[in-house]
Amino acid sequence: MKTPKDVSSLSEAPMFKHFVNFSRRYLYAFFVLFFISLFSSGMVFAADALWNTVADIIGVWVLRLGGVVIFVGGIMFGLGWKNDDAEGKSRGISTMISGGIVTALAVLVPTFFA
Repeated sequence: MKTPKDVSSLSEAPMFKHFVNFSRRYLYAFFVLFFISLFSSGMVFAADALWNTVADIIGVWVLRLGGVVIFVGGIMFGLGWKNDDAEGKSRGISTMISGGIVTALAVLVPTFFA
């Protein structure tokens, strides 16, 4: 039976040297990847907050635009009614309906951008 060589300290053991070499080689890579993932998660949250802000602004302004289009269509319908103009009435109703469609889409913006 062979007896192991007398190892005076743990640092001279071959298994320990192998572990130290392995850890030096891959520990740096582990910490670099860890910090990259840590900082990139913060960037993702910031981008998500920015995206939600942009989606909210788009939703508000599209809703306002739809309201303006409905208002303009109502004026066109009123003027077509005053002049007894069938084409003006039809154009006014069509404009009001298109404004209603834009307003409905503005209400659905959070659903599209969530």
